[in-house]
Amino acid sequence: MKILGGKMSIAKSKKVVISLFMISALIFPQQVIAAEVNPYAGAKIAPPADSEIIFTVSNGSSTKKYSIETLKKMKSSVIRVYEPFVKKQQSFRVIPMATFGSLSKISESSKLRTIALNDYVYTNTLKNFVSAKGYIAFERDGKPIPYDQGGPLRIIFPTDSKWSKFLDPWNWSLKSIVVK
Repeated sequence: MKILGGKMSIAKSKKVVISLFMISALIFPQQVIAAEVNPYAGAKIAPPADSEIIFTVSNGSSTKKYSIETLKKMKSSVIRVYEPFVKKQQSFRVIPMATFGSLSKISESSKLRTIALNDYVYTNTLKNFVSAKGYIAFERDGKPIPYDQGGPLRIIFPTDSKWSKFLDPWNWSLKSIVVK
């Protein structure tokens, strides 16, 4: 490789490139620093309409359908949890999983298959989800949860839950719960 009329080895040219990168990072930090990495690895997708059915709970021949509009009308609360995937505290508007169990007449001993949009499945009993203080979240920090960040619905657990660090039941982009 020739640089300014002289020869430069590949090893030295790599050092020059790295040095130039480091200098540019000091001079132009906003342009060089990569964007925050999305821990959910999803592509950006337009949010669902408030009236669009985004979630179902099926128990035998009975299926309950939910939209964001429907969820907003249900009794909910805001909880602050340590979100293990982004490793920080976040606020979520949530409905207890026990509520969906009651509305769909699911017994505590029933096994629930929680199914995500990418077909990830986690199965456990309603009793275990309830005792672990499981919630279905539909807003994060006062806004809808984007698809590319595990939304529009997800199962979460408060920091004092026995499942707060057990990541398997934290089902993102939840589309349905089916009683087995």
